[in-house]
Amino acid sequence: MNIFTTPVFLETAGELYFPGRRKRIEVCRLEGRRLPMLVLDDDEVVGAMNFYDFPQPLDDAKGAIDREILWLPRTVIETTTVAERTVELPRGKQHAPYIAWTALPSFAAFEADWKARGAVKPNDSARQRRRIEKEIGPLKFEFDDQRSEVFDACVTWKSAQYRASGYVDMFANPVNVQLFKKLQERGALLVSSLFAGDTLMAVHFGATNDRRLGSWIPAYDVAFQKYSPGRLLLEDMLKASHARGDLEFDFLIGNEAYKFQFATHSRVIGEVGSPPVAHLIKTKARLRAKAFLEDNPKAREWFQKIRALAPGPKPK
Repeated sequence: MNIFTTPVFLETAGELYFPGRRKRIEVCRLEGRRLPMLVLDDDEVVGAMNFYDFPQPLDDAKGAIDREILWLPRTVIETTTVAERTVELPRGKQHAPYIAWTALPSFAAFEADWKARGAVKPNDSARQRRRIEKEIGPLKFEFDDQRSEVFDACVTWKSAQYRASGYVDMFANPVNVQLFKKLQERGALLVSSLFAGDTLMAVHFGATNDRRLGSWIPAYDVAFQKYSPGRLLLEDMLKASHARGDLEFDFLIGNEAYKFQFATHSRVIGEVGSPPVAHLIKTKARLRAKAFLEDNPKAREWFQKIRALAPGPKPK
């Protein structure tokens, strides 16, 4: 199961986003799926939180359950190979690509396959590594980097990326930063780094559990963008993930081209069940508000600043 279905994530997110409320984890059943979920007070099942991509159903669909639920905004609908996937999904559905290491005979076979797809020239990474070592310093990869300054750099660079891309800066809210700090302390977050000499070039927050590694928060110093440090770090992480015997390398939700350059499979993520009336009303109001903000840039900028600082959960 993925990180979002583990007790460590659900308990940590519950502590931070719902202080003062009674919390527990229950196994819920939805249209044949069994999913560990965070439940608040008597019966509020949490289906959306910050950095909460999607709950993944348990492998055993016939085990014990605590309750039946009627709807979730996001969970796994189906799984396909990358070759068989539907490239353009209907509105409301998203791909979550991943590498199934058990489907590959060796890392060499995997490397030959993604290079043969042609998205990146086979020798480009080697060329970039030589450039970095010549112009900056020797490259050093740390799969599990515990230094606080490395953690802080990832947060700083990702914040800048959010703002530069016109998105809400999720790390402007200190509670969101605390989520990742606590997950690292509890062994569920792997911070990986790439240095050139003494210069930190790229950092990655990876979700780690049950012999699976999730690509969660990638970030790099834009001053070194021409060297593709984020991709080089990702390639080092892929090698390390395979070497330690992981079952999967999960890219989580996202249709970015680079994910499909490496992925072997993809989960289709979307709404399952019938949403309650209250949710439909909120969705309609949200769509109207979104249309207003798109037509009013100043109002949109003000809203994003307030939203980033507001306490409590928001969809990713």
